[in-house]
Amino acid sequence: MTVTRNDNGHGPDADPRVTDLLRSHYAAPQDETYWSSVEARVMLSVTRGLGRISDLRPAWWSGFGEFRTADIRNAGLIAATIALVVAGATFVRKAELDANARAMAQRAAVESALPLPLDDATLTSRVRVRLPEDAPERYLHPLDY
Repeated sequence: MTVTRNDNGHGPDADPRVTDLLRSHYAAPQDETYWSSVEARVMLSVTRGLGRISDLRPAWWSGFGEFRTADIRNAGLIAATIALVVAGATFVRKAELDANARAMAQRAAVESALPLPLDDATLTSRVRVRLPEDAPERYLHPLDY
């Protein structure tokens, strides 16, 4: 069979022969027993499905269907408030730790710029003894000269 389209194939009845063939192919069955068997199969699968659904235990998410829009909005506002409080506390704590670290760094810089602390042992009234050039102890104490 050769099918040619007229009207560029855009019209609803572009080719009457093709349209008639498609209508006859996709037409609903006229036999009443067909529809009775389809209804019986659908009802059987629905009752099987209901049996399986009743066997299920409610899950933790099953209560969400009972929420109203206001309930969800209130829960969202509470969650957002808690998130903001936690974020603010974290920000304040980090700023406090940064300030402490800055103070410790400043203190270390100031202390490193100061002259070395003097021990009690270095402040003596005793005069240093100068060793002669050929004394063997001179080599044991290189700072004494």
